[in-house]
Amino acid sequence: MRIFPHLFLQIVSSKWLRVLVVGATLSNVTQAQHAYAQTAPGIVSNATPKPKTPAATPAFSPTPKPIPTPLPAPPLAQSYVVSKPGVVVSYGRTMVPATFLSDSLGASVGSVAPGRWRILYFGKQIDLFAYQLGAIFDGQNVTLPVQPQIIDGKLFVPWVPIAQHLGIGWQRVQTPTSSTRSDAKPKTQGATREAQTTFLLQYPAAYIENVRATKYEDRTRVVLTLSNPTRIVANQNGVQTSLYLSGARRNDVPATLPIGDYLVPRAVTTSGNWRAKFEVKTNYVAPVRWFTLGSPNRIVIDFQKLFEESKSDNLGGGLTLTKTRKGTSHGPVQMFVVRVDPRQGWRLRVAPGGYRVLQRSRTSRIAKDYKALVAVNGGFFAPDGAAVGALVVNHEWLRLPWRARTAIAFMPDGRARIGNLQAFATARFSTGLTLPVRDLNGWPDNGKLTALTHRFGNYYLLRAGEIAVVVKGGIIVAKPGGGGVPIHRDGFTLVASGAARTYLESVARGGGAELQISAPGWNEYSDALGGGPRLVENGRINVTDLREAFRADVRVGLGPRTALGIDKYGRYIMVVVDGRQGFYSTGLTLTELAATMQKLGAVNALNLDGGGSTAMSVRNRVVNRPSDGVERGVSNALLVMR
Repeated sequence: MRIFPHLFLQIVSSKWLRVLVVGATLSNVTQAQHAYAQTAPGIVSNATPKPKTPAATPAFSPTPKPIPTPLPAPPLAQSYVVSKPGVVVSYGRTMVPATFLSDSLGASVGSVAPGRWRILYFGKQIDLFAYQLGAIFDGQNVTLPVQPQIIDGKLFVPWVPIAQHLGIGWQRVQTPTSSTRSDAKPKTQGATREAQTTFLLQYPAAYIENVRATKYEDRTRVVLTLSNPTRIVANQNGVQTSLYLSGARRNDVPATLPIGDYLVPRAVTTSGNWRAKFEVKTNYVAPVRWFTLGSPNRIVIDFQKLFEESKSDNLGGGLTLTKTRKGTSHGPVQMFVVRVDPRQGWRLRVAPGGYRVLQRSRTSRIAKDYKALVAVNGGFFAPDGAAVGALVVNHEWLRLPWRARTAIAFMPDGRARIGNLQAFATARFSTGLTLPVRDLNGWPDNGKLTALTHRFGNYYLLRAGEIAVVVKGGIIVAKPGGGGVPIHRDGFTLVASGAARTYLESVARGGGAELQISAPGWNEYSDALGGGPRLVENGRINVTDLREAFRADVRVGLGPRTALGIDKYGRYIMVVVDGRQGFYSTGLTLTELAATMQKLGAVNALNLDGGGSTAMSVRNRVVNRPSDGVERGVSNALLVMR
């Protein structure tokens, strides 16, 4: 993997200069075999001479301070370097690809305007113009011996004047057979081009005089101060970033620099025999940019904390899975996004974890059972498995809304709505008595009237103080006061205790009864799922966690998240965010999740169950990493189907 000095703003349409900012490329170039510079003959050590012992002083006289002995001048170093592609020789003048300057020296090279290129190297600046002899060296106009050219999309520049200006000695030590290729002819007639060229570069080694680090919100910056410019070769492999140079660490420069940053914990500098290595092992992979400065001579390395990189996979039928890795101020975040367009025939369907409301199943298993291409986990649920919040499947109510929290509902034609869902359940008897039902298919609470359908189970065992009314086919067939009571598939059973018991005691067997559930403004929707809190409302962030009385484990802190949004075109945006996994993914807060949904284009969005429940299944395979280490069984899921 390459990392590049951060310098310019234009992308080069070249294989060699194909990055936003080129220069000092961290690549496994051919010269990697000579990563450490070879010390010039006669240089055997970089040891600092010991100061002489001061002469004896008379008694009672002050002891003079020893005079620091100046360090010897750094030696001349040399390295064999291969340029690939090789040089172009035009009218006897040697031209090298511009990337040779970045790969071989550590210079920054890039385009700053159409046809204008800039080279920066420890405070020196060279401006070149394609196909022009005029150039600017450190503000002075100069005439080049040959014009810079673009060949096969690569910029070639005159080597001799640039090497002289940068203080680099050189000689060619190997010249393969030169040839002019018909598919890559230089613009200048009579020019020849080599497949590769080997140079022996000579340059001064340098002392590493200081290493320091500064932590910013968007990056951590590490700066090495050198005694003078020198050649740099750099490499990044995953979390490991290494810079190699012909140098020696001064004795007062610590070998290990503690940084204590979430991304960059420390930096290590080693040297010996004028070979120095500076390395940083980050806690997770992040973009790295570096460049050089002059006065004083410095190498500046920026480890980027804020970044975003995405990769999309085509799932077919107009569906796309986008995997995004973001850098945040609290660490990396991994998320997965699927966009669904109902105009292409796709629908979102609410599916329970099992036939009974107390049953749970893994999201991927639910998707497989229903043959769904994509699925995400659904709403919250209690420890016994019952959904906490509205659950409507194909116009059948399985659970009532919880405290009018935010829910999402779907019409058969694909239209969807996000809002605060309220429903009213009543038991109506032929005698004219109407009783409010407080819960549906949940364990009965004292003092409340609960309705149980076949989705709860086949029977219910009454507890002390409870009374039941069993309805089958619209007729009250039993009124037990204890023991097990049946729940008929074509009916329901009412259970009451405490103050609510009095109402059921007045009901007689043989009378008529029916269970009615109405949700004004929502009755035309075939499927509904309770979640919350709301994240985005009419395009604006509106997190309603306090108003909807969510517990702290949902409201506070970072965590895995699942969310669903609707954009202005009526398309669904399904989002899963991994969390609680250290340097892989820290997760998001609810506010960060809301901002993410807004950025993705959601006009309205809500949060769904998160934590260990968060899962996304694509083709029956979980694509994210559930925080429990394994996929958790859930009460329900949202399925993408046709």
